[in-house]
Amino acid sequence: MNETSHASAPSRAAASSIAAPGPRGIPFFGSAFPAWRDPLGFMTRSREQYGDVVRCRFGPFDYYLVTDPDVVRHVLLDNAKAYTKSRNYVGLKAVLGEGLLTSEGDQWRRQRKLAQPAFHRAHLAGFAAQMAGATRAMLERWRDDDLGAARAFCVHEEMMRLTFRIVGMTLFSADVDGDAREVGRALDTALRWANDFAESIVPIPPYVPTPANLRFKKAMKTLDGIVYRLIADRRAQAAASKGYGDDLLGMLMAAVDDGGDGDAGDRMTDRQLRDEIITMVLAGHETTANLLSWTFHLLAEHPEIEARVREEATRVLGDRDPVLEDVRALEYTKRVLEEALRLYPPAWIFERQSVEPDTLGGFPVKAGSIVGVCPYVIHRHPAYWDRPEVFDPERFRADRAEGRPRYTYLPFGGGARTCIGNHFAMMEAQIILAMIVRQERLSLASGFRVELDPLITLRPKRGVHVTRRPAGASAA
Repeated sequence: MNETSHASAPSRAAASSIAAPGPRGIPFFGSAFPAWRDPLGFMTRSREQYGDVVRCRFGPFDYYLVTDPDVVRHVLLDNAKAYTKSRNYVGLKAVLGEGLLTSEGDQWRRQRKLAQPAFHRAHLAGFAAQMAGATRAMLERWRDDDLGAARAFCVHEEMMRLTFRIVGMTLFSADVDGDAREVGRALDTALRWANDFAESIVPIPPYVPTPANLRFKKAMKTLDGIVYRLIADRRAQAAASKGYGDDLLGMLMAAVDDGGDGDAGDRMTDRQLRDEIITMVLAGHETTANLLSWTFHLLAEHPEIEARVREEATRVLGDRDPVLEDVRALEYTKRVLEEALRLYPPAWIFERQSVEPDTLGGFPVKAGSIVGVCPYVIHRHPAYWDRPEVFDPERFRADRAEGRPRYTYLPFGGGARTCIGNHFAMMEAQIILAMIVRQERLSLASGFRVELDPLITLRPKRGVHVTRRPAGASAA
């Protein structure tokens, strides 16, 4: 079946009172245990066995896995008012607070409006130069330290460090490279805690002094300390220069002083600023690092595709740093990244909770039910993707993508809450990938096996360990 055709699915059946099909599970716990052990495998098998709307029981909760694009559009766009973020975001809220990713309603709309100008095209040219400069500095450090030549190194750790530095430079005008290792460890601890909290049928509140909660509190103290330091430094700079600057942090802080329409209740507190900064660190650092790490893993397994990326980067860029105008010309590089996002979407699942009864694909859904939209499974749906397990960047050529339903590809979400930084992230990934592949050949370390780690984001478990040699060197 080609990628633009799709069969009439059970999820498009006429509305009825018949419950959606799904696994029976065991008393009380339902399917919680197999979902805990292997969430990606469980959801993939559920779609294969039961169709595009699957009803599961996880303890006392009804959970619907939806993979039909029409149903996904219904939840995320057409009837979005009937859904909120699910209860499983409570753990993430303990990390991010009320930032763009977790807030709802009027607060989310106001914050989105305030943040949007920071991602306009007018800022992208400057961002491109900073992204290229940070990448060049990393490559020089690799050469100076002979990294990956005598011994393997973890490219995932390197991408986490690089993308964190880029977020600091572009959105907050601060060089946070010295904080990267500390932030990486703290963020890892915090996200693992949030993931475990979300998966617990009876969650233990964070104030209970369990070992896991104590580790979480220590991690949050680290993250908060760095973020509040950024805010304090910017306030001091603003007091000296009488201005906040035109980056994201400056725009948000200026909104504090302006007060919007003059209503003091509209002003952002330091806590609100902290929530937005940590959200942007997660969204603009963790997810892009994951994308690049999975891309290097794929390219190491497909040297012929890596060679095409190198040829394009050399032809378009020569030996200079990329600028904004080059990004559009790096077409094949972008398709490689789009295909990596298809196979390994960093936001591998997102959820909504119904606030009123609804009908999904003909099946009744009670208020309070959780609806899971799983890009990892949708991106492998054989009705919409030819040879879905194969790494094939050409599937994103315009002629092959034409006619593919919109909600079969969701690397940045969908509907009104599509990721605000999607263009920023793709530009950053194209620049970094082109610069690295132009200069370096990264190969998987001997004996190293990459594994999936589906937490809040889809990480490579234990990283991606590689060796490196100059791009012009022989493979011998």
